[in-house]
Amino acid sequence: MIMARRNRRWALAGRQCQGEQGLTLIELLLALAILAVLTGFLAGGLSIGRRAFEADRSSEISVQTDAAIQTVSSLIASALPVRASEANSKAGIMFDGRQDALLFVGLSEGRSMRGGPHMIRLRRSGADIVVDVLGPVAKTAIKAGGLTPTRVVALKGVRDIRFSYFGNANPARPSLWQTQWFGAERLPDLVSIQIEFEDARRNEPPRIIALRQG
Repeated sequence: MIMARRNRRWALAGRQCQGEQGLTLIELLLALAILAVLTGFLAGGLSIGRRAFEADRSSEISVQTDAAIQTVSSLIASALPVRASEANSKAGIMFDGRQDALLFVGLSEGRSMRGGPHMIRLRRSGADIVVDVLGPVAKTAIKAGGLTPTRVVALKGVRDIRFSYFGNANPARPSLWQTQWFGAERLPDLVSIQIEFEDARRNEPPRIIALRQG
């Protein structure tokens, strides 16, 4: 009798243990499923956040790049047809345009530097576009090479820069695009500036700048 009671108790305890083990396994499976869902949501949220951050960063870089190119374009647009020699009316103007560099007399409005005409040089130095302000136009100093440039980095991360010039030194002839413009008696009608960045996402179509002729 006593043994039968003990057997029933052990069987009941065994069934309870089995039931508890099954319930624990189900809970574990549910927890794993919930964890997988939460991990998926977290990964998706991180991916969306990363894309949003990259989009904001790309937009910020694009705005900064566009502002810098616009500043350089405005500087080129201020070019003045100043002759290298006042005594010689047929002397060429101080505008030396090459495919990878540009030297000209630009007009300062007197904000960051003294107002008036200044000798300005645009060129690429390594991965930067550099603006060298040689100072107020003084022909004797220019000829003697006595000007100390003030250097400003306009753009970084540049792979290549190409200038081209539209016009003709002889107004009687048709205008066309050229890779250089120097020793002429007049400014080109247009200047094109094409900048190729190390990050191709920053590349833009060539910027066309109109120059004043007088």
